[in-house]
Amino acid sequence: MKRLVPPSETTDGDGEMRWQQRKSAMTRESILKAATECLVELGYSGLTTIEVTKRAAISRGAMHHHFANRTELVAALIDFVLHRRLEFFLGEYLASLRDAEPSEAIRLATEMHWQSVLTPEYSAYLELAMAARTDAELAGLLVPATKAFDREWMDEMEKAFPQWDGRHEALHLASDFAAALHLGLLMNRPFLGDPERRSAVRQKLIAVVEQIYAEQG
Repeated sequence: MKRLVPPSETTDGDGEMRWQQRKSAMTRESILKAATECLVELGYSGLTTIEVTKRAAISRGAMHHHFANRTELVAALIDFVLHRRLEFFLGEYLASLRDAEPSEAIRLATEMHWQSVLTPEYSAYLELAMAARTDAELAGLLVPATKAFDREWMDEMEKAFPQWDGRHEALHLASDFAAALHLGLLMNRPFLGDPERRSAVRQKLIAVVEQIYAEQG
């Protein structure tokens, strides 16, 4: 692992500036991670700059340097949780492909998509989505951000799944179907206690996505 060089060990102003930029980025990330944790554990009403400051172990001055108020924090948090989940999904999927047969691509994609739904970032997103139903200010931040992210998600899916080239609408349908089904499974996990029932649903998803792929060939 490359050692981070503190300002005292740099030999010029550019080195110190790079260190400060890196340190600032690290602080910002720690704030957003703490905000994600806070949102998942306490809900949207419990997401406060004071609570996040405490969890991130930073000063109030450092918090206000990055986010002047709760609205700025929430706007950045929306972007953070959406893109962290995308990064997780793509990273895990592409890694799983290295030792897999091409025929396994759909099964692996659906499995990694399910794993991405189980991340804290997705739980945080759901907390935001639920709160936005009755919070107009939050909805004003969340709705346009998620619409823009949806376009970005599909752009990345088309790059990650070249075998679907020429099947643009089919890929959209498969992605939307997987998202809807996995959300339903996640929300109903407390009631669908039998792992075999959940597994049967996920196996059916693989079959449906394979059918969508075949029909658009």
